[in-house]
Amino acid sequence: MAIFLSNDDVRRLLPMDECVTVLEDLFKQESKGTVENLPRQRFRFGKAAATLMGGTVLDSHAFAVRHSSATLLYNTETGKLDAVLEPGTLAWIRTGAASGVAVKYMAKADASVVGMIGTGRQAVTQIEAICAVRAIKTVKVHSRAAEKREAFAAEMAKRLGVEVVPVESPEDCVHGSQIVVAITSAREPVFDGALLEPGTCVVAAGSNSWMKREVDDTTIQRAALVVVDNLEQAQIECGELIWAVERGTFRWRQARELHQIVSGEVPGRPSADAITLFESQGIGIEDVAASAYVLQKARAAGIGQELPF
Repeated sequence: MAIFLSNDDVRRLLPMDECVTVLEDLFKQESKGTVENLPRQRFRFGKAAATLMGGTVLDSHAFAVRHSSATLLYNTETGKLDAVLEPGTLAWIRTGAASGVAVKYMAKADASVVGMIGTGRQAVTQIEAICAVRAIKTVKVHSRAAEKREAFAAEMAKRLGVEVVPVESPEDCVHGSQIVVAITSAREPVFDGALLEPGTCVVAAGSNSWMKREVDDTTIQRAALVVVDNLEQAQIECGELIWAVERGTFRWRQARELHQIVSGEVPGRPSADAITLFESQGIGIEDVAASAYVLQKARAAGIGQELPF
């Protein structure tokens, strides 16, 4: 019998540290060829809009299709529907977890200072994930509204038990940070890549549209390693890289996929002073792996509402 799992159920069942581990294992599976990603598709119906994405994760016995309002999770051994999940909270957690996996492999082992540009809801799980993989001492946060960044800093300091400091400019965020995260909806770059210090790991996680750019061409050119979660989807949605390719300052063959880094096929840090860049679009197989894990825990705990089919 299939079960329904709400956003509240997912939040209870999917702590950030566990989600990071789930996605790390997912990318190891991908390096073995046992997963298949279905890139996001966007649809418009008059004033309404919807997205579809998903994929197959064979080691998890899972295939899923995620719609804007529901994820349908199927068992690859039986072909039957196993679960229907509300997708919002799971996508929120796994987006942060994917950045956590990237930081684990692409940031300096002793990185302790994070500069975060953007203080919306998505920034919460970015900090949670980074703190799960590095011993972070200080997080500097910036957004345009002073009251929002101050409230965000106070809330996150209480939640995570680390120093979270609101700062007045993107430059303050970048200066002295070993990890720099952009998690905004900006259409133009939010910081000057010339300010990045040697050895910095940059995470661009807010944009998944060809019309948006969070990092500038200087950042891309200075990066010794540019990693995407999925190349096919990046070629459709990664505005920064699309922009750079169109102007001849970057070539798609230079990009590496995250599974290559996690598997060890490509070193996550080419050198101690290397600047690394992770371009996160958020991909369907992340939803599949995380959904399958949540279902496993829900069954064991007796959580979920049985469905009549």
